[in-house]
Amino acid sequence: MKKILIKRMTAGMLMMVMLWTGTVNAYALETEENGETVESIETLSEETESETVEPAAAIETEAEEGVLRENSFRYQDGEWVPEERAYYANGFEPWSFVNGNWINSFGDAIPGALAKGIDVSYIQKNIDWEAVLLSDVDYAIIRCGYGNNFASQDDSYWKRNADECTRLDIPFGVYIYSYAMDVEEARSEAEHVLRLVEGYDLTLPIYYDLEDSRFTGTLSNTEIADIAEVFCNTIEGAGYEVGIYANLDWFENKLTDSRFDQWQKWIAQYNYRCSYPGSYAMSQCTASGVVDGIDNAVDLNFAFMEVPARAKNVQRFVERLYNLILGREADRPGLRDWKWRLLNQEETGAEVARGFIMSQEFMDRGLTDEEYVEVLYQTCFNRSADSDGKAYWMKRLGSRLSREYVLHGFIESQEFTDICASYDIIRGNTELSDVLDLNPDMTLFVYRNYNQFLGREPDAEGLPYWVRQLAEGQSSPREVAHGFVFSEEVMSKNLSDEEYVKVLYRGIFDREADPDGLADWTNRLSQGQSREEIFDGFANSAEFLRLVQSFGL
Repeated sequence: MKKILIKRMTAGMLMMVMLWTGTVNAYALETEENGETVESIETLSEETESETVEPAAAIETEAEEGVLRENSFRYQDGEWVPEERAYYANGFEPWSFVNGNWINSFGDAIPGALAKGIDVSYIQKNIDWEAVLLSDVDYAIIRCGYGNNFASQDDSYWKRNADECTRLDIPFGVYIYSYAMDVEEARSEAEHVLRLVEGYDLTLPIYYDLEDSRFTGTLSNTEIADIAEVFCNTIEGAGYEVGIYANLDWFENKLTDSRFDQWQKWIAQYNYRCSYPGSYAMSQCTASGVVDGIDNAVDLNFAFMEVPARAKNVQRFVERLYNLILGREADRPGLRDWKWRLLNQEETGAEVARGFIMSQEFMDRGLTDEEYVEVLYQTCFNRSADSDGKAYWMKRLGSRLSREYVLHGFIESQEFTDICASYDIIRGNTELSDVLDLNPDMTLFVYRNYNQFLGREPDAEGLPYWVRQLAEGQSSPREVAHGFVFSEEVMSKNLSDEEYVKVLYRGIFDREADPDGLADWTNRLSQGQSREEIFDGFANSAEFLRLVQSFGL
């Protein structure tokens, strides 16, 4: 412990000298463009306050008491010092998702950006994570604490933030602010993280925050790499992915050892772009982010790696329904409502799709049956209708099966199941309640009887009556056909024997009468057989049996 205290006292005295002489490099955010220095879209104030520097005795007291204050490109003695002057182009929301791309504060697409995230700590206090979930944020990096493995140095909001992200299925990783002066402290900081993350399912790496200029920053580049190596090896040895966080200046001037190339880099540069020439997995672009559910400013980040961003996938699923079903962009209240229902598993993909299709807004579009089927193909199959498939569904709509029945068929398909899975959504099912939809084959059979025997469309009461008769086993297909053939409506037509036989051919055999058959059956009638007996001859035939079987009856 004494060795560490001496190092900290030395580091503090060196910092006093550097501040006094003005040799500390400000975190300048300027970029070289065509050989000229150009102020970035966002920049930090280059002014730092250096009047109050604690004596070495105070540093020793801090270390003994476990009280450490950040000194970095953003903090001085634990106080926030940057003054971010944000310059934005007009007419859009900076750092938002536009036309399939994440855009920067100047409105340009951020090349390679795959997801938007935030990093949070006790500074953000009580975050409304449900509101964050419904925002355009895909993931979070949560500070678990700082320094050595002391409970007093745990972040006071770590557990709440981690529990909420876990509850809401928001992908998250972890970072710890380092004050390590040697490899033993690096190991203690790793143990600090491992103690806190136990029991949590991290979907993103554990990041080692190397930026403190008062302590770690006073070491040589090799010493800093030694510290990072011990921390990262300890974390990886416990089965976690690991990364390094630092600002651009540190990555270019302090974290130069080749060992840093083996870990993910998370680079802070408050600019419209990250100018680091090497590869990096994540960039921190601003500390002035505005996010629903967070009362004060928050860091915004963009990931250049795949992030299991379920919230964003769900949002895009809902946006897709707005576009394909309602033919417009999503309104914010509606988007938030549908997105929450899916994320909270109050409704499934099937139920939400039905909500759109059965909405008054969709009905007001007044689509024809053919247009309706085409919308379902695009929504549930992600393709245009094929001719055979469209004909199949059009026949069912034409036989008095409902649009909800057709929707049910599309939703039950493997293609819609795959679409839901691609958006990390449970497909679920929709329930049918109408007797016609519940018994589609019987409906088609009865509908055909109306057409063939009565020559008209079914009446509103008759169709469900006969379908119920079949469904409840009160009548057989033969008895249903008999009911139509000998109905008052048919009897009132006063059909001739020949016309009667032709009706049976069409209704029972599903074809036109052949000359020999027509003559035979007509002759039987003329010789005294009753129309009941002739009906029995048709109804007991193999042809009628095949017809009935074709309807699954």
